[in-house]
Amino acid sequence: MKLIQYIKLILLILIPITLLILPANFFDNGKSVCLSVMLLDIECYGCGITRAIMHLIHFDLEEALYYNILSFIVLPILIYTWQDLLRGTIKRLKLMEKFM
Repeated sequence: MKLIQYIKLILLILIPITLLILPANFFDNGKSVCLSVMLLDIECYGCGITRAIMHLIHFDLEEALYYNILSFIVLPILIYTWQDLLRGTIKRLKLMEKFM
């Protein structure tokens, strides 16, 4: 159980670092994986959010706005969720060490 928490902690730290290291246009090319686009050929409200957030974390605001304006709402929610998961994982590890 403790090993799983350590792996989770490592992943929670490495994923944002990896996204910051990758270039802002890393996800710009390629086919859409949105079911709405693939099945109905209609863009949904979430289309382009990955690309937009990637540009937003690299402070390319104009490009983020172009891909999806909702990224300006979604990114703070993602950051809050990430921070909450990180804090919870650290608390669980401290509790495990306390009782061992």
